[in-house]
Amino acid sequence: GSTDYSVYHREDIFSMARTAPADMTKNRAMLHRRLAPRDNPFPEDRPASLDDLVFLPANLSRLVIDPYREACRISSTLAGGLAMAHPFFATGFDDAPAEVCGDVARGLAEAECGYVGTRRLGEEVPWLQLVRPGHDAPDAAAAAVIHMVGEPFAAPAASRARDGQVLGLAVSSPVVLEAAVPYALENGFDLLLLDGSGDICGAWPELRGAPDLSILRDAVRVLRDLNREEEIDLVYFGGTRSGTDAAKVLALGAVAVVLGVPVGLAAGGEITPDHNMQFAADFNGEERIQGIVNIVKASCGEASMMARCTGKTNIHNLEPEDLKTITLAASEATGIPLAGTR
Repeated sequence: GSTDYSVYHREDIFSMARTAPADMTKNRAMLHRRLAPRDNPFPEDRPASLDDLVFLPANLSRLVIDPYREACRISSTLAGGLAMAHPFFATGFDDAPAEVCGDVARGLAEAECGYVGTRRLGEEVPWLQLVRPGHDAPDAAAAAVIHMVGEPFAAPAASRARDGQVLGLAVSSPVVLEAAVPYALENGFDLLLLDGSGDICGAWPELRGAPDLSILRDAVRVLRDLNREEEIDLVYFGGTRSGTDAAKVLALGAVAVVLGVPVGLAAGGEITPDHNMQFAADFNGEERIQGIVNIVKASCGEASMMARCTGKTNIHNLEPEDLKTITLAASEATGIPLAGTR
């Protein structure tokens, strides 16, 4: 079954084929069943979702690349100093059991994936340290230090633990962007971590509700208003579940995506009724490591596939013009026009 051809449709076709045209009672019953209204899949209170964003195939607007002969580059350099094999980071394991953290660190190292959090998972994993005001101090072992700001905006100290360390600012509310973005630009910050979940330091915050996609839209708008759009890198976290979701986020203006829940599930996590995650005891270390490697590899391949479908040979060449939305809520949250409109 699929969204446009379900088992329900197939049964109706068989039933109609076996019903005599003169059997008005049965024909009338089938017609009434087909005419019954269904619940509105897009009610007014439905939040915007990455599922509501769709890619435009390349052959609608340009010559299509040959995906069998032309490679799609997914590597880049974050903030001019942190080399990335792909545009993915992981987060969520700050409070996980030590055994799980050790396996996750080995998996991330094998997958060439960095970690975003308040603690370091392993020496071989690039660490983007989240610095909470009044709780943490920049660590020289971190590849980047990212100072967190709340609402209302309170300017943090623009401090690094060593020369050459990437400096970032984490924003969890669109309300403070008007103050946070100019502050980051004027004080030499290299990246903005845009937290669509609202609580990146919390325990699996993506499980508690839909992400706020408007934080990425508004950050890009503020940078454009200042005419400084390419002077700071944007990293997004919140509700990204797959490589396709990540490709959409990159098209909206981010240069990297932080994965939370998908990595937790790959490491043997199970979602609990209280919107948390616990790790299954029957998962061994090798299974966790391989799960981490597989989810990162699959996300890279899927994101690359989406870029190829739009005619791109570099994943970072994805742009808003490659997208359309299918709901008003998503259009308002992202600034992407509805399909069928200009």
